Amino acid sequence: MTPTPALVDFVLAATKSTTNPLLTLLPLLAIGALGYFFFIRPQQRKAQAARQSKGSEIEVGDEVQTIGGVIGTVLEVHGDRYTLLTGALGDDGNLDGPQPTRIVFVRQAIARKIEPINDIRIADDVAPAASDVVDVHGSEDDIDDVGGDGASHKEHGEAEEA
Repeated sequence: MTPTPALVDFVLAATKSTTNPLLTLLPLLAIGALGYFFFIRPQQRKAQAARQSKGSEIEVGDEVQTIGGVIGTVLEVHGDRYTLLTGALGDDGNLDGPQPTRIVFVRQAIARKIEPINDIRIADDVAPAASDVVDVHGSEDDIDDVGGDGASHKEHGEAEEA
């Protein structure tokens, strides 16, 4: 069996044509470089700017919320650590509500700065006047009217007997 001339030409042509592997990878490398410069790098710059601006806006005395939901006042700042005072003190300095606690958080645990709420104190000895009480049911006879139809139990009993 002798090889045909066409088969010999095919084998010789396959061995002679060599493609450069760099030419096949060049489009993939170009797509990766464009993706880095158009998508990844701008996002990194935005994140870095946000980190720098957040750290500079929180000062001693500000009220902040952590990522866990703890709300407190910043007492001390030591580098990346923030000491918060949680709980509440009354106007006279005595405990008014939960026990105040000092907790140390890292900067990444502080979610945002919040606006403090001004408490409005209501005197305990003030009771609502009788004229301020609103009669929701309409009359005193319908106190036991659970169904809301306005009929009392006597009327239901009479209706059942008839």
